[in-house]
Amino acid sequence: MTSITFLASSRPFILPKEIEEYNAQTKFEVEKDYMTFSLEEVNPFWRKQIFDLFSMPYLYEVEGAGNRLFLLYLEKYMEEGDVFELYHLPNQHTFKKYIEEAKENSNFIEVNSGSFIYRDASGSYQFNSKTWIEELSHRKYITHRCITRFVKYRKGQTNFK
Repeated sequence: MTSITFLASSRPFILPKEIEEYNAQTKFEVEKDYMTFSLEEVNPFWRKQIFDLFSMPYLYEVEGAGNRLFLLYLEKYMEEGDVFELYHLPNQHTFKKYIEEAKENSNFIEVNSGSFIYRDASGSYQFNSKTWIEELSHRKYITHRCITRFVKYRKGQTNFK
């Protein structure tokens, strides 16, 4: 069973030099520091399969969306007005089933990195602005049940629905 995670973006997604340098490391002090966050444009096969799942035009296959390098990107490099959508297929071999379920599912997850709010079908949670990344790391944001949307808007601005 091979899983795959997709990321759609409102603009071309460029890894910052800080993350590229971390990815290039070969020695780590402790094993838990070994991680990577990388992405590449989806190949034509997957583009055809997933295109209508997302509302953003730039589609990528992403590795490491569940680790702190991705969270670092959200914290330091996500810009005002950015929108990212994340979707995880736990098994590529049964992708049609998962994609159909995600399309039919009315659940959602939205993370606003501008106002530090996590929303899902059961309600909203206000993160502490100083510890929001740590708090988010303990919440579910990678799933096959729905698309997770990351936005960056400040309080008072319109959120995506």
